Amino acid sequence: MLAIVMGIPCMAQKWGLVKDEDGYTNVRKGPGTQYEIVDQVPDGMFVSYKTTGTGWHKIYTVYSDGSEPDFLGYMSANKIVTPPRMGELKEVAMVKDEDGYTNIRKGPGTKYAIVGKVRDGGYILINSGSDASWLKVYTQKGKFRGYISANKVVKMESPVF
Repeated sequence: MLAIVMGIPCMAQKWGLVKDEDGYTNVRKGPGTQYEIVDQVPDGMFVSYKTTGTGWHKIYTVYSDGSEPDFLGYMSANKIVTPPRMGELKEVAMVKDEDGYTNIRKGPGTKYAIVGKVRDGGYILINSGSDASWLKVYTQKGKFRGYISANKVVKMESPVF
């Protein structure tokens, strides 16, 4: 699996979230399915990319120490979504729950109905606000989904949308 894809963005690159119902997307040696698979990126992971205009994006590893990004390969453009800016600070978090999943609720508390679940190790887009015990959760396309308990997630180093 991809070692480091999150970090400080470079000027020429864009950020997006991998969206693939299979749970991962292949990174290929060239811009097409005929090329060898060189890596895989999990669904919900951020990637740094450059558009090629061919339906494939160049994918890069970005290091938080400011080192030059490394070119990894190509990914199909339709597997990457960019969350829209919607006026609220959005960050990436990873779910950490010993039960194997955690609930997304309609409101900020356990008294609210469950509207979804996120598996342990899954990446989500959140609005952390100011030390709130419940965080707003968004879909990968930036649509508000519900609330998740802050003690069930770990914030990741990532770009802010």
